[in-house]
Amino acid sequence: MQIWTLLVVGKMKLFSRTRSKGRKGIVISPGMLLHRSHSYFLLLLAGILVCAGAPGSSAYGATPGSDSAASATNIIGKDAKLNGKAMPAGATLFPGDVIHLGEDSTAALRFADGLVLAAPDTELVVESRGVNLRNGRLQVRADGGESLAISGPFFQVNLAASQGIPSSAEIRLGGMRAQVSAVTGAADLTAAGSAAPYKLHAGETATLAFAGADASPAQGAAGQEAGQISRLLPQIQIDRESQHLIASVSDRVYWNDGLRSGPTGRAHVTLKDGSQLNLGSDSSLRILQHDAQAQQTSLDLILGRLRGKITKMTLPGAKFEIHTPVGVAGLVGTDLSLEVTNDYVELIVFEGEVRFTTLSGQAVNVTAGNKLRISRSGAFEGPFPATPQETQIAKDLTDILGKANQGAVVAATRPITPLVVIITGTAAAVGIGVWQGTRPAVSNIVP
Repeated sequence: MQIWTLLVVGKMKLFSRTRSKGRKGIVISPGMLLHRSHSYFLLLLAGILVCAGAPGSSAYGATPGSDSAASATNIIGKDAKLNGKAMPAGATLFPGDVIHLGEDSTAALRFADGLVLAAPDTELVVESRGVNLRNGRLQVRADGGESLAISGPFFQVNLAASQGIPSSAEIRLGGMRAQVSAVTGAADLTAAGSAAPYKLHAGETATLAFAGADASPAQGAAGQEAGQISRLLPQIQIDRESQHLIASVSDRVYWNDGLRSGPTGRAHVTLKDGSQLNLGSDSSLRILQHDAQAQQTSLDLILGRLRGKITKMTLPGAKFEIHTPVGVAGLVGTDLSLEVTNDYVELIVFEGEVRFTTLSGQAVNVTAGNKLRISRSGAFEGPFPATPQETQIAKDLTDILGKANQGAVVAATRPITPLVVIITGTAAAVGIGVWQGTRPAVSNIVP
């Protein structure tokens, strides 16, 4: 087993050299960064997962003692430094120790609850239950009862064995971009400024970029900005072309972006004309168009609840429309609530007036204090006065400020561009028996 481990780590070193030579003079686009598979790295880690012995086996040395954090069970190359000095194999590691690996060196670090393989050109700091990655690439396996934590400048990854089955992942950090690939089991990934982790399952890859990194995937293809997410309750997903982005406070939204909320998710979006949108839980909204200067806005509420405080429009031919499966709500300067269910669409107007037109061309005006229900067949029920209780419920079910005292509102001080999750086939391709499937959307109601 010792010989086999040396061969694996040696291959990591050789492949890193090849990649280093191959990328000289090449600019990697964000699309390439997001969609390039990592089968070579996952293949190496898959071999470790299949062939590694128990945590205390001779392949990786003894489990570290209680006074230490880890041990350097295997080292390849002459450029492995521990606190600025040469790091010998078998070195006992303590929290705060700094490890730097040159382009010819690799290291295997055994923790009480897992194993960390560090590739060449990697720098990290040892912590009590994992490492802080400053730069480079790690392959991590958690096989103990407690979680193994890998942190970075703007993210944290936690892995833990589940029912005796190890979890493993590959983590890359270069400058202000990071990439995490789950190989087996699951990895909990938390971005700075996010209150809740995102669970990556085997075969999924996530990419993060610190705000301000150039060519961020946060910008839509057309580049026409519609507004910004100013408050949210996790979890909110932005659907942008083929990407599914986990939203954070201060993220921009663009034309044709779709917003989906989970069972507890809510979002407050400020449009460029000053209009305010509150998206409720288990809801799906698409921003088709928002031209603040021309006062031309078109939204599509596919399912769920939306409250809109719409800025008054003054230009001739101005429009602000919210499409639903049964018709269109035309607004001028209004405060309203719309709910789309599988059976009906319900409109409540708090201020102003809304003209609702069905797909067959029938129209009705709804004034402040009234509500209208439209069946899926297009039949009107109302308008008639909304009760104070109905009005309050409609407001409460999209409100975010009312839940602020629960500490769930995300308030990012260092905004992170959205998390991009990509379904890959690399884990199955290397034959480690991981079943590949499609992750459900954040909202299980919307297909």
